[in-house]
Amino acid sequence: MKQFDQYFFVRWYEINGRDFPWRKEGVSPFALMITEMLLRQTQAVSVSKIWKEFICAYPEAGILASADKRELLQQLKVLGLSDQRTSALINAAKCLVLHHRGLVPNNLEELLMVPHIGHYTARAVLCFAFGYPIEIVDANILRFFSRYYGIDVKPDIRRNPRIWELARLALPVDSNKVKQHNYGLIDFASMICRSRSPVCHKCNLSFTCKKFI
Repeated sequence: MKQFDQYFFVRWYEINGRDFPWRKEGVSPFALMITEMLLRQTQAVSVSKIWKEFICAYPEAGILASADKRELLQQLKVLGLSDQRTSALINAAKCLVLHHRGLVPNNLEELLMVPHIGHYTARAVLCFAFGYPIEIVDANILRFFSRYYGIDVKPDIRRNPRIWELARLALPVDSNKVKQHNYGLIDFASMICRSRSPVCHKCNLSFTCKKFI
């Protein structure tokens, strides 16, 4: 099976990666966890417009856990988020306060026990907040690997162990580069290997891509 260079996405990210405030150094694990929850089915550009103000208003779990739901919904209205999403944010924060002293767990098992934290979000937090050299797979990454390797997949991320394995094998050997690799993979899948009208003529992987061939 053909494989791209393991540092391809690291290099691609260094040149083409998107610049979002939550990707800066010093962002807290709590802020990153909340960011991942906000990004679900929401455009990153839209989240970036309200991110700083929102994180300043709710910098820690205790403050978000006691937030007024109507106020929170009003602040997130610009993103088109529902009452269900605001409830999820508050419930996740309450869990951290009740069971983790307001801190974000730094292991997969405990993260998955936090309400509304799924497999992608848990791994994204471990990678981007704690620096774990761990693979991540969201809907965009699932689409990229399925196209590149010509694999028929189910839309449910959890039901695609082969894709998770491919994502793990694609990680760079240098663990210090995994964060950039994962950010690069996210951006590449969103910007180049798009769901509709993929930009194959600008894709440096097209010559080994099963879908393109």
